[in-house]
Amino acid sequence: GGAPAITALPLSPRGERAMMRPRKSSLRKVTCAKTAAFADATGGIARLETKERFSFWALRLPPQKRVTRTPAGIRLAITWKLIPQGTPDVAARDHLYFEEDQRCFVVTAVQVYPRHVAYHLELSQ
Repeated sequence: GGAPAITALPLSPRGERAMMRPRKSSLRKVTCAKTAAFADATGGIARLETKERFSFWALRLPPQKRVTRTPAGIRLAITWKLIPQGTPDVAARDHLYFEEDQRCFVVTAVQVYPRHVAYHLELSQ
């Protein structure tokens, strides 16, 4: 039981920093759909998925609940932290899909640490 562990790789012979490596049994396949801003004929701007998609393996940590303030008011946000294997080309506002989950997750933040990268996710509204 408990949260899946993350193990650190030892330093390389050249003394380089090693990347963090999630345990293989905890990894999930994730598909990233890149997004871009598109303008319509009336001048409205929307963020839509492009045709660019790629998959990678990552560890999804349990959800966290927090209160957040939006222009519409205060709401309860449920967020997830995702730690990918390696450093895939994922940016804020890209859409992520998990193999066993039909929901669309939006990347709200990308945090780069010395040994790993973490993505903060929310469900698409």
